[in-house]
Amino acid sequence: MEINGFVDHLRELLSRQDSYRIAEDDILPALRKLELVQRLVTAASAELAAEAETRSLHLKHGCRTLAVLLRDAMVLSPYEARHRARLVHDLPSLPETRKALQEGEIQAEHVFVISDTLRAIPAEVRTEAEAALAGHARSLNHKELEKAGRHLRALVDPDGVFREEQEAIAKRDLTIFRKPNGSIGLRGVLDPEAAEAFLAAMHALAKPRTVDGVKDERRTGQRYADALTDMVRMAMACGKLPSSGGERAQVIVTISYEAFRDGMGTGWANWGGPMTAQLIRKIGCDARITPIVLDGNGVPLHLGRTERTAPPGLRKALAVRDKGCAFPGCDLPPAWTEAHHVVHWINGGETSLSNMVLLCSHHHHVLHQGDWEIRFDRGLPVFIPPAWVDTDRAPRRNIRLDHRLAS
Repeated sequence: MEINGFVDHLRELLSRQDSYRIAEDDILPALRKLELVQRLVTAASAELAAEAETRSLHLKHGCRTLAVLLRDAMVLSPYEARHRARLVHDLPSLPETRKALQEGEIQAEHVFVISDTLRAIPAEVRTEAEAALAGHARSLNHKELEKAGRHLRALVDPDGVFREEQEAIAKRDLTIFRKPNGSIGLRGVLDPEAAEAFLAAMHALAKPRTVDGVKDERRTGQRYADALTDMVRMAMACGKLPSSGGERAQVIVTISYEAFRDGMGTGWANWGGPMTAQLIRKIGCDARITPIVLDGNGVPLHLGRTERTAPPGLRKALAVRDKGCAFPGCDLPPAWTEAHHVVHWINGGETSLSNMVLLCSHHHHVLHQGDWEIRFDRGLPVFIPPAWVDTDRAPRRNIRLDHRLAS
């Protein structure tokens, strides 16, 4: 096999540094040819690595397995070395797949999808299934091929699908770990039924929220984190969660009156640690507040009457007026919102229709962190953007309110 000349040719192409000279219409065809080269190199590498294993080169070089030899000889990551060794071991039992790989029609990921699918179905149908999947792999990416493989498994082995579901249910798991900064990390696995419900809710809540055509700046991961938070808040707001310690599930934070009033300093969250007064003021916009008088040692001396800052009747009135999150461009419904005080109640703002507005969790955070202002025009909320958003600071409103303000 003449490899040196091929490598020298590629190096020569790279050394020219004249890619800018290529015509625009030629870029994609060139990329496709390079992709073909890469696939053919993968196939050739797998064949040569298989020969190395046949001759027990790994043992001669003091390596326990072929993967270790590939890792050490070519300075690969352990994952990549195992990846290549698996390709060597899977291909001999997949003749049609091997042929497609050697023709440059598929990638290594296709091989693994086909191998995993065949391993999960009855042996008597594997030959026919392998040929079918290898054919489909030529026109599908590996994720699409996975879907085809699942469909095939459902057709040829319905009982296997049931077994997989039961295994998935048994393996469901969720780990929650606290980080030093007060945040938490999540790592887990949901069974298929829970996954469908979870994804349906997440996709509904995590869709990008634009403002006057301006793209949502949150990363995808941030949008999903916010969506999960919204789901938790909605569950807590319904009042149907089981009690804990004799109380309904609730967020409990403690802060001095002065720090809460001035928005300076920190308080303390029961489940975490320090929390800024600014964040606690946001929580306090739509919460139950219990005043407690403490002595110098932090021992409660007097417990005041718990008051809810946005009673049910007011929430209904806000829902009728705002129709959901009132922030311009947001279309989330009332059930997914929080009641925000324009002038915070601790600073003398009334808990009334004329001083409150419904905001989703994301835009509630925007209001408390940014320089947006809210005014009322004929009883309806209008938002004034900060100068860095609009130098003219022209008033904006949610389109749901347009017909009323325009009349």
